[in-house]
Amino acid sequence: MNKTKLASFRTKLEEIRFAIAGEVQGKYKSPKEHLTEQVADIADDAVQSYDRQVIVGLGEKEFGKLRLVEEAIEKLDRGQYGICLECEELISEERLTVIPFASHCVNCLEIIEKRNTGV
Repeated sequence: MNKTKLASFRTKLEEIRFAIAGEVQGKYKSPKEHLTEQVADIADDAVQSYDRQVIVGLGEKEFGKLRLVEEAIEKLDRGQYGICLECEELISEERLTVIPFASHCVNCLEIIEKRNTGV
């Protein structure tokens, strides 16, 4: 895959990550956020519980999606992006265009789904 395509996939992945993070921030946005006088204890508590709130604020599905996005970005950094975890073959660009954080090719995904459903 050429550098232009890889850069395009990185941009898509970062947009997805930003969108998920934005959803979490929106859930925890205070209506009084515009006030300049904040109580230090509240700010300290918010900083200390941020990670916990992110995990709780994200549903299981969103957290899983965020994890896959982060893994895909790490694979880009290591030069391993677009390689199926099961068969280690390249995942088609068409599939990555639709799901840029895909970790399996279509064939392996079908096999995994059949195995998980007992078919």
